[in-house]
Amino acid sequence: MRLPDIWTGLGFAILGIFVVLQAQGFPEPAGAASPRLFPRIVGSGFVLFGLLIAGRSLAARMQGAEVRLLPEVEDWMRSPKRVARILFIPLAIVLYGLLAPVLGSLPVSVVLVLVSALLWDERPIAAAVVSIAVCLAVTLFFIEVMRVPLPTGPFPGSLF
Repeated sequence: MRLPDIWTGLGFAILGIFVVLQAQGFPEPAGAASPRLFPRIVGSGFVLFGLLIAGRSLAARMQGAEVRLLPEVEDWMRSPKRVARILFIPLAIVLYGLLAPVLGSLPVSVVLVLVSALLWDERPIAAAVVSIAVCLAVTLFFIEVMRVPLPTGPFPGSLF
């Protein structure tokens, strides 16, 4: 399925606006590049290029070109598992953003990686072991090497 450019562009622009607005709440230390800088640059790029894509599509439609506004349903879209695999990615990003501050980064990421593995037909025991190991390694990398304070939720200490 190819989503029409107008909707793809507007989607990226809306995502960029959301990122820029969320970055406003990040701390801004005096005299240094703040944690706001990178999300603002990326979000602004999403807005700019998203609007350019949507505008180009709209201009082509106004000039008489045959520009679709609705996506075409293809054969692979008739499989619920395939659709779930695709929809899970943005859903997981939103769920992590909403649940990690409340429940902690590590437990939320383990569950999301496990569900993703199960959607791709991995064996449950292997999926659980790999989810725990990978999420623990990534969490430790972010905390110890990158010095990124991940949300702990109700758990004490920085591991969660």
